[in-house]
Amino acid sequence: MKQLLPITLLLCLLLCSCGDDDNDDKAKQVDKKGSIEVTLSTSHIDSLKDLITTHYIVWRRGQKIKEFDVKDTVKSLGLSATEGEDDNGNTKNMVVPEDYDFYVTVK
Repeated sequence: MKQLLPITLLLCLLLCSCGDDDNDDKAKQVDKKGSIEVTLSTSHIDSLKDLITTHYIVWRRGQKIKEFDVKDTVKSLGLSATEGEDDNGNTKNMVVPEDYDFYVTVK
């Protein structure tokens, strides 16, 4: 039963952090009494591989008791053509790496 509370808090935190690109629903502050903070990010290693990083911070009674990263490499989604604008306001066509989207499923 004690293990159910941290898992529930983690799932609530993940649900609260999902949403549109404007980040209006982003958590302003984490309840540090007993929670797990999770941050997901990707970076492009090269044209064939991307790095997915999951960063965890575990809070208990107002103190950070553990912080760690889990990293994994996945196949890149490839390149896509897009229109971009430079500092002078000039638009030009560019080829950029495609980014993964994150979806969280809670049961």
